[in-house]
Amino acid sequence: MNTEFKAGALVAFGGYAQAIVYGMLAFAPLGQAGLAYGIYAGLASAFLGGLLGALFGRAPVQFGGPRSSTALIVAGSLLGFLQITSNHSDLMLLLMLEIALAGLLIALAQQQGVGKLMQFLPAPVLIGMNTTLGLFSAYKLLPAMLGFAVYTTALQAASTPALFSPMALSVSAITVAVLLYFRAIRPNPLGLVYGLACGFALHGVLLWAWPGTLPVQTVAAMPNHPLWQNLDTTSLVGSVQQVSALLLGTPGLLLQVLVGAAVLALLVVLESMQSLLQVDQTLGTRHNTRRELNTLALANVLCGLALALPSSNYFSRSNAALGVGAQHRQSEAWYVGLLGLLLLLTWPILAQLPLHILATAVAVSSLFLIQGNTLDLIRRFAARSTRRKMAPTERFTVWVVLSMVFVTGISNLLIGTLVGVLFVAAYFLQQQSGSGLRSIESKPAARSRSMRPRAHRQQLDAAFEHLAWVRFEGNLFFGNAPAIAIRLQDELAPAQSAVLDFTHLRYIDDTACDCLERLFKQGLPRTQTVAVLPTHEQAMGGEPLLHSCLARLGIATQGHIDDAFWHIENLLLGQIAFDNMAYSADSTLENSHLCDHMSPAQKKAFCAHWLTKTLPAGQALFTEGAEPCGLYVLRQGQLSAWHHTGHSNERLMRFCPGSMVGEMALIDRKPRSATVRADTDCTLLFLPIAQFDQLQEYQPELSQILQNNLARELALRIRLANQSLALLQ
Repeated sequence: MNTEFKAGALVAFGGYAQAIVYGMLAFAPLGQAGLAYGIYAGLASAFLGGLLGALFGRAPVQFGGPRSSTALIVAGSLLGFLQITSNHSDLMLLLMLEIALAGLLIALAQQQGVGKLMQFLPAPVLIGMNTTLGLFSAYKLLPAMLGFAVYTTALQAASTPALFSPMALSVSAITVAVLLYFRAIRPNPLGLVYGLACGFALHGVLLWAWPGTLPVQTVAAMPNHPLWQNLDTTSLVGSVQQVSALLLGTPGLLLQVLVGAAVLALLVVLESMQSLLQVDQTLGTRHNTRRELNTLALANVLCGLALALPSSNYFSRSNAALGVGAQHRQSEAWYVGLLGLLLLLTWPILAQLPLHILATAVAVSSLFLIQGNTLDLIRRFAARSTRRKMAPTERFTVWVVLSMVFVTGISNLLIGTLVGVLFVAAYFLQQQSGSGLRSIESKPAARSRSMRPRAHRQQLDAAFEHLAWVRFEGNLFFGNAPAIAIRLQDELAPAQSAVLDFTHLRYIDDTACDCLERLFKQGLPRTQTVAVLPTHEQAMGGEPLLHSCLARLGIATQGHIDDAFWHIENLLLGQIAFDNMAYSADSTLENSHLCDHMSPAQKKAFCAHWLTKTLPAGQALFTEGAEPCGLYVLRQGQLSAWHHTGHSNERLMRFCPGSMVGEMALIDRKPRSATVRADTDCTLLFLPIAQFDQLQEYQPELSQILQNNLARELALRIRLANQSLALLQ
């Protein structure tokens, strides 16, 4: 079976149940009439969102449709509107305005770059939102799981025992058991289908075996457009005029509509960006944020005009499709087509569908929005002994979750969401003292402290035109990580390689690590990137998180900025950086530029004075303070110069083949200023001081050329030293 078709069928089956239940949940404040409105609004949202997504969207494995979050916001808006007017036409026009405005706000958010910010939304916001939505969606549908009529309150259940049905409880319990088995014990992307199929099969058997009418609640309504009965021009114009008067004459109503639209837009963008990013990380793709948000904006404007629920993509639908192998947007086209076919097939029995089974399946799915680590955080927060050991980000996450749940419980999800956003915004302002990012330097002048052949230096100069040096400092956490990630995404786009310097970072949290991971998974170069981590003496909070993040990305790490630049230079040079083939003595001296400006006869005479020496790896060529003995030129291998400082040794320079070593002592005849040791097995050419003195005495012209070349080499080393100083600033 085609995987895209299979994915579309799976999501359509679950989406059908979700559309009905979420629609009825949104319009529950209107009573029995709201059931018919809700079925229409939920199904219309699924059709419109899916159709426009399939036509205009390009990101793979996305599915438009209603969500419990937006359904609860719509229900809260209706409750607020009911305090002002009880006329259904007025209520529907206000709701139409709110949802259409949400679509326009999504388009405005796209223009202002909010989509980028949503890609890096802090973890406490996501965890608080998902936990609150999961709890209250399940809470609203809990009566159905316990055998009561859907949307029955606790007081109604206690005062009206007739609402309870043991048969509904039995069927719901079996459905829950099947759903939990395929979600928690033996995870299967088809678990929702199996659960619904089991519940419907049991309902069918009971219909056949039970004498009379089953004592269970059914949908008991057919889809009905909320304004269908008011299609004549006169009544509609009158309703529009009345709503306009209400907006202008009722204090706070316009603000209520605007706030509701803003929260709907926020939820749609947030949930859709989560879905887009999760699919990108799974498939290794990169979505076009602008195109996808514009598609969502158009879909929600049309949903508002059609009086459908807001439509958003959601990662639970995408996860189900990914689980069966979907990789393209074609699956959404199948989803829309099969959703229509499913509605057509069930239309004759739509009013008889068992509502408690649909609601039970949606409630269990909502509970799985709550992440397991959230419950663990709350458990640790509850105990004083473990609370003190929690990281600041973990404690703040618990505060956000508890505040959103509490405020939503005493008011509604709209107010709870606003409290969560304000809570995080206040924390952001409090923590702005730690900038997190020191600088982003493109085309840096800094180089590693190394002596390389001239051709290599020229190649590195060209490669460093596309290198970025990113230096972090202070605290990098969810309060500043989103803004920093957006800046890095923009400024590192032209870079082909990067050095990430964390040596001055004091603290990093999981949100910041997630932001870094998303950045590089969205296309920034990983193979030509190196990170510098603090030494053990420079303790950094959250360092294990950063280590794990860099390991998952495959980014190499170094413990010193000079080692990092040496590493990135070798990556940019490629194989020639490790080319250790032995050159002839003449070629080695020419590569060292000691023979520059010499005639062929002078070169021949000069080369005759040199001796060949070998040096095993780890052995010192000479030590700091030793008397000078002559000049060396590295023919093969690698050397390093070290200086003893206090209780440690500091690497001063690396020498590659063709490099001169020991020329300072040759000129001033003072003791060696550093220890030079072989990093690998080395072959060297050696000019003893006695031979150098003979050149000065018997071949003054050749000696003068040699001294000029040595002067140029010393000038070059001063320039390289100035470049290396940039690493220490």
